[in-house]
Amino acid sequence: MVKVDAAGLLVKLGDLILLGRRSKVCESLSGYWAIPGGAIELNESPKDAALREFFEETDVEINQQISYLTKFSTPSGGTFFVYYTEIQNLIFPSSEAKDAFEHDEWGFFKIQKNCLPTPITKETIKAILMTR
Repeated sequence: MVKVDAAGLLVKLGDLILLGRRSKVCESLSGYWAIPGGAIELNESPKDAALREFFEETDVEINQQISYLTKFSTPSGGTFFVYYTEIQNLIFPSSEAKDAFEHDEWGFFKIQKNCLPTPITKETIKAILMTR
């Protein structure tokens, strides 16, 4: 397995967090609810990768400050960097996004352990709960 570093962006609206369910075409964590994100490209910072991946998967541009939240190890031995931001208005991921095929469903979920969808990784839950 090739080590891949990745980054993602948690978007918070009040006490809700946006997650996408990874589609069957995804090699890793197919069917799992996940933070929008993906691989960091050559010479790209984790922060820039998080913004780029969020846009590619949702077709929604985030124009406000994002903050580093945490990081965790991936199954490939890489590192997943998590950033987050708070928004004031509801956003809707587009089925026209460049990488829309990577998710088959989107949803906003209450930021409480027993309110998050399943399946979801423990690392994702931990990162989400840090935004409270």
